[in-house]
Amino acid sequence: MRSSSRRQFLRGAAGFTLALPVLDSLLVGREARAGSFTTKRFVAMTTAHGAIWGSNMYPGDGVLSDSTNYKGRNVRRGDLVPDVSDGIAALSPVLTASSSKLTTALASKMNVLRGLDIMFNIGHHGGGHLGNFASTDENVSFDQRPTIDQVMAWSPSFYPNLGSILVRSMNIGTGVFSYLGEYDISYGYSNPQDQSGSVESLALEHNSMSLFEKIFVPPDEQGMPERPLIVDRVLEDYKRLRNGNRRLSSSDRQRLDDHIARLDELERKLNVTASCGDVAPPSQDTSDVYDSEGYFLDYDKHAQYWSLFNDVIVAAFACDTSRIATMEALEQFSSFAGDWHNDIAHQANLPDGEAQGTLWIAQQRFFEGVFLDLATKLDAVQEADGTTLLDNTLVQWTQESGPIAHSSISHPVVTAGGAGGAIKTGNYIDYQNHNQAIDSDIPPEEVVYAGLPYNQWLSNVLQVMGVPTSEFDPGDDGGYGDAYTDSSDLYSSTVRQNMNEKLPYL
Repeated sequence: MRSSSRRQFLRGAAGFTLALPVLDSLLVGREARAGSFTTKRFVAMTTAHGAIWGSNMYPGDGVLSDSTNYKGRNVRRGDLVPDVSDGIAALSPVLTASSSKLTTALASKMNVLRGLDIMFNIGHHGGGHLGNFASTDENVSFDQRPTIDQVMAWSPSFYPNLGSILVRSMNIGTGVFSYLGEYDISYGYSNPQDQSGSVESLALEHNSMSLFEKIFVPPDEQGMPERPLIVDRVLEDYKRLRNGNRRLSSSDRQRLDDHIARLDELERKLNVTASCGDVAPPSQDTSDVYDSEGYFLDYDKHAQYWSLFNDVIVAAFACDTSRIATMEALEQFSSFAGDWHNDIAHQANLPDGEAQGTLWIAQQRFFEGVFLDLATKLDAVQEADGTTLLDNTLVQWTQESGPIAHSSISHPVVTAGGAGGAIKTGNYIDYQNHNQAIDSDIPPEEVVYAGLPYNQWLSNVLQVMGVPTSEFDPGDDGGYGDAYTDSSDLYSSTVRQNMNEKLPYL
């Protein structure tokens, strides 16, 4: 259940040890093959609602200079080059920021993807962002499943060695702005080590200093000897109880397995070997911002709150004590004091554009204050080979719906980072089939077309993160997440096949 560290140490007088980098020439067999492993990180940012018109969300069609035929449509792409005027850089109205933040260099490390569809009316949801399409307020016939962040978190391919990992995945958010009662984006098995039990939402971390304490190894604790494991001491008793007691029900056996697995994971964390270098503890906590006067209607404070979490994510990635983060941002990023759900999100289709303007401006604030903030901070940390943390990370930002409220047709995906060179960047890509327009109640000039399955994107993410299809694909048509559609005329069998293929231009 546990892999030993491949790290070497120099041992001196009085038990002093000096940690060394992995020395590939001293490794053999399986460990030697793992020596070429590129450490990758993944961040999923999510915002509620959506309903942003294409003219506000995406660059103009004029930048789409290249095309290729794929699954019955012309997929088009163009370079992401911001227009700069008076100190403001813009790729689109939403994708706008100060030119000191949205630089040409940073834009070249981004992708903007249009025309990735959840192929049924998913309604209000949280789990759809990362592949648990059953997490919705709609009645569906398929079961809950782990989200891709948790597939990575428990993948031996993503984490071939856990010697420095304190937190497999950081799940961050407040969960208090939801009109659903609950708005969860990350789901995993109750016994993730054995990939068994029920699928449950993961608890959220609300406090940045608390999270920092979980991912930070103080200098005086680095290199401490491993503690003896309690699990090993009780292993035989556990086996006797689990396998030899006829009165033990199947549900209690699962509870026992879950408990031992959690204990084993906890004790593994106590014996990690990590080096955080000169990473300094934060001086401010998110609770200070969240509890301050006027927080709920102050978009500057919303950005400040998430920026503090961004600092912890960068520290965890730099220390290599975690490589995965999910961010559930439910703040409005607006000073609007009314009923946001009914008076703004559900009025975004009106042609006067008033509610639509409130919506897209809020998303622009998130883009500049949170998404670009993290991308810039990751890009400022250099790896040993001269690349940056951002170069070896995939950050994705998705919204709850596409341009039509309650519908995830043309689910916007904005990314930063190249996943260790596994994907091409600097692209605006349109995957829509412009021969298949979709009926909608948004203004007629805002035409929405059927795209490619979002399932294919999720499969692509897992694969570029180093997770092979053998670890997540049941072997049918590929992709991740249930491929149910209530509109087969929009999504033909050709579109729904071979969903493990790399999407064009990536």
